[in-house]
Amino acid sequence: MRLSLNRWLLAGSVACVLALWPRGGSAQTVETGTPAGRAGIRPALVQLAPGETQQFRAVFEPQWLHEAYVAGEVSWAVNGIPGGNDTLGAIDGEGVYRAPNEAPRPCEVHICATVDRAENPRLWATVLIGSGAPAYELVGQWQEPADGSGQLKDPLDIAVDRSGNLLISDGGHSKVLRFTPEGEALGGVGEPGGNTPGHFGELRNVDVSPDGNIVACDMRTGPPRIQVFDPDGAFLHAFAQKGIGPGQIMQPQGVAFSPAGRIYAADSDNMQVNVYENDGAFVESWRRNGVRPGDLNEPYGVIVDANGDVFVPNYYGPCQKFTANGEFVLAFGQPDPPDGLVAITSICGDQWGNVYLAVRDTAGLVQNSAKPEPRPARIMKFNNSGCLVTSFFLWEDERGENKMAVDANGRLYVLFKRVDALGVAIFEER
Repeated sequence: MRLSLNRWLLAGSVACVLALWPRGGSAQTVETGTPAGRAGIRPALVQLAPGETQQFRAVFEPQWLHEAYVAGEVSWAVNGIPGGNDTLGAIDGEGVYRAPNEAPRPCEVHICATVDRAENPRLWATVLIGSGAPAYELVGQWQEPADGSGQLKDPLDIAVDRSGNLLISDGGHSKVLRFTPEGEALGGVGEPGGNTPGHFGELRNVDVSPDGNIVACDMRTGPPRIQVFDPDGAFLHAFAQKGIGPGQIMQPQGVAFSPAGRIYAADSDNMQVNVYENDGAFVESWRRNGVRPGDLNEPYGVIVDANGDVFVPNYYGPCQKFTANGEFVLAFGQPDPPDGLVAITSICGDQWGNVYLAVRDTAGLVQNSAKPEPRPARIMKFNNSGCLVTSFFLWEDERGENKMAVDANGRLYVLFKRVDALGVAIFEER
């Protein structure tokens, strides 16, 4: 594994300035009666030396015929700890953060601002303490022969259930397989074959809803393409028939769940994102074919953060952020051929609003079935404002897409399909 630190951090800082906001000073706020809207945090990404201070502010973004202004009522925390602590650094009620006297490990710290009047009340900024970028270390992996003789035959997607176990959708078995993080098999969900709900034919994606239900996407014509199981694997219901009509799906590329209980499903063939209620009732589609900001160009995955904001990567880039109602907010992860991002093959997110993208460069798109070429892959981590936090390479002999999942502790699980083995690699931030 090769780590890429300053190169990608500096590239991200061009698009998302590290510390143009003054370190200290004050800002005038507006009366609480002023209409609220969306908020942002300033700065969104900053690098500090141990013991250094930084002023953070929550800012209401400009609205129609109304200027931006500083939020007056904000609750501040560091990594979710009100006021912070000696290890992570402390932040006062005015948003002034002081870095700890010694750089923590990992060096990435999350400034958390809560603005109750905002449409997106939870805001996160990233502080990197010290001179380097965060580094991810391979801390473990489990694998099986690539010939399909083990528990895995064709792993396609991965998720983490409420117990911290891994769910892997396997196209070869046409089942969702459950494993401990260490790779111990714990059984499966759903059945292969058949044309009735609860059975899979061309299984693709898997995810876990906030209430612990297991949601899997299928490509086969017959039963609805999205099926829901309880945490123990018992079939509950299904929705989203094959097609191009309202609520229908051609090629699912992932599902995600909002805090309010809605389900978002990306459909790469129909160039849309479908929105459903928790029971599968269709709400609306975001169908915007094109390459302009806010358009969908083969949407390839979807995640939702704690505010209900929706992140959708286009396969050829960029990744885009929308409100829960589909209003375009921002784009990041811009294409950068030949050695930068030219394809996004997976997305996942963590509790701090960070977005992880598995990406490939031009060389990684070369496919030759007679003599496969290496397919180098890289993981890029952005914060909630679209600022690049860090980037690191995987091994060079990849053959498949690297689907990912993050657990509650920030541990990153990455599916791999190498020349002679397939399995799960486990990374931790150091």
